[in-house]
Amino acid sequence: MNRVRQSLGRRGIPDAALPGVFPRYLGHRRGATHGKGGAQLNRWRLLGGIAVVVASFTAMLAAPTTTLGADLALNPEYAESPIPSIWTRADGPAARTGHDQSWLWGPHIRSITREPYGSAPDGSRQVYYFDKARLEITDPNGDRNSLWYVTPGLLVGELITGRIQVGDGTFVQTAPADIPVTGDIANNPLSPTYATLAPLASVGDDPERARRPSQIGQPVTALLRADGTVEQDGVAESAVQIAGYDAALGHNIPDVFLRWIQDQPYPWEYVVGHPLTEACWVDTMINGAPRRVLMQAFERRVLTYDPANPSGWQTESGNAGLHYRVWRDLKMPDDPQLISLAAGVPLGELIVDKALEHGIDPFFFAALAKVASNFQPLGRMENGGIGFFGVRPEIVASVGDKRALDPSVNADLAASVIAPLATQFSDMRHVLAVYYTGSNHPDWSDPALNAFVSNVLDTQAWMLAEFNHPANLLREPPPPEPAPEPALRYIGTGPAAYYAPGYTVAWWEYTLQRHASWGNAVPGWAPDPNGYYCVHPDFRPGQRLRLTANGVTLWCTIGDSVATWDQPAWRARWAVELSYNTFQALHLGQNNRVEVYAP
Repeated sequence: MNRVRQSLGRRGIPDAALPGVFPRYLGHRRGATHGKGGAQLNRWRLLGGIAVVVASFTAMLAAPTTTLGADLALNPEYAESPIPSIWTRADGPAARTGHDQSWLWGPHIRSITREPYGSAPDGSRQVYYFDKARLEITDPNGDRNSLWYVTPGLLVGELITGRIQVGDGTFVQTAPADIPVTGDIANNPLSPTYATLAPLASVGDDPERARRPSQIGQPVTALLRADGTVEQDGVAESAVQIAGYDAALGHNIPDVFLRWIQDQPYPWEYVVGHPLTEACWVDTMINGAPRRVLMQAFERRVLTYDPANPSGWQTESGNAGLHYRVWRDLKMPDDPQLISLAAGVPLGELIVDKALEHGIDPFFFAALAKVASNFQPLGRMENGGIGFFGVRPEIVASVGDKRALDPSVNADLAASVIAPLATQFSDMRHVLAVYYTGSNHPDWSDPALNAFVSNVLDTQAWMLAEFNHPANLLREPPPPEPAPEPALRYIGTGPAAYYAPGYTVAWWEYTLQRHASWGNAVPGWAPDPNGYYCVHPDFRPGQRLRLTANGVTLWCTIGDSVATWDQPAWRARWAVELSYNTFQALHLGQNNRVEVYAP
């Protein structure tokens, strides 16, 4: 009979290190601000492929029922390193094989662009928008070996408060997102919106006001209505219980969310961040039909639980990434000729969209934002102009200073001035001069005026040369050359043991990470690209073996070790020890005999 592993204690891994043993109190607040890190965008390669649509249950549920513009569906594997590896560890198996699990990031990159961030070395950071979240690279000089070189954005707090982070501790205030947190994004009056969550969330200047005591072991019965009222016993029949408590912000975490977090291949701080609200049941609309789901907002994403969903899809990450793009008026242009501009400058998507909406040359409009503020929403010009486009105070007065700093509002204000001037005057120098001075008879003896006009036109010419590229940006790159098959040596043939099915791929990846942290793994180790793991006493974690059985050949990665005292008995019985999914892939339940080879 095949041996089923019950504990890793025999492997020399302390029980406290197991991902299944989560602390009842999540520790001190880490990763609570946008992290540093960054890599220069390889603009052309990053936009190099159209992703194949992956049919899945969650994709049907996740698709908003409103237009998101021409957002791209780019295969994350074409992105700049280390984005592909971050995506692949969590979502690669589902994208390739349809594994029965919900998405962590999503099947596609929806946009590759830049966001203003005054604390970054060049005043902006590279961002990758997915359905579920946003990945950010802030400092190109950061440690590329650090997990936090790429950081998941703190989008949920911005959606709830309307405070857009544009630097370390720097924010632009706008209206909170009046977008349903769960379900259909349109025609969904049942669901609370992000704005609805504000009084209940640990956000803003007084996050302590929403703190709650630990309720571990108690059922989750609160029902949050669309108007923001909470019925504490609105779902008395709830079978969901509180299983964890985050002492940093003071919120309880239900068992269904804690298990999902534990199953991810990354630390909880990285995946979700601290919870911002308590978990509540909410009514919503999904594909036009009413549904009741559990919802909880975290710093980096929203989690939902729908007991009516199939196994593997009951707990899902909400579409915070898509919601954020709708809220910020971000969409990729329909014209492929403009995609490079939209991807290449901070808030390029917004700039191109507003320019086209008002009939303005997008390259001219982008050059204006560059010269006016260097793409900084809190910028100030010598003439008193404020915001992203340096809009003059008398124009700003129509909406108020605070609202005018919202990049979308600021762009609208600037475009509303530029568009009629461009129709009235054929000379763009004169258009810029009137925009800068507010007078139809500008004083051309003013050196500041002349410098402004010349800089905008020079910058426009540079952007036309730099970003005006055709649709070949979207051509799929050639397939990589196949790696040569390494020379192999025969290790042995015999039966295989397997670890119990409860030891998931996420668990194996976590365990491999732990071995690496203790110095047990081989240099250059990496998670198995197919999620196949194995154990052999003669090989260290991170090494690879080739297995052949029942007409199937595959590679596996050593993910654990055999205790010294257990090795004699192990060698007497087994040729190799496998994760359960590897055991199944080799059909060893029918004929348990496997050949083992090593490079």
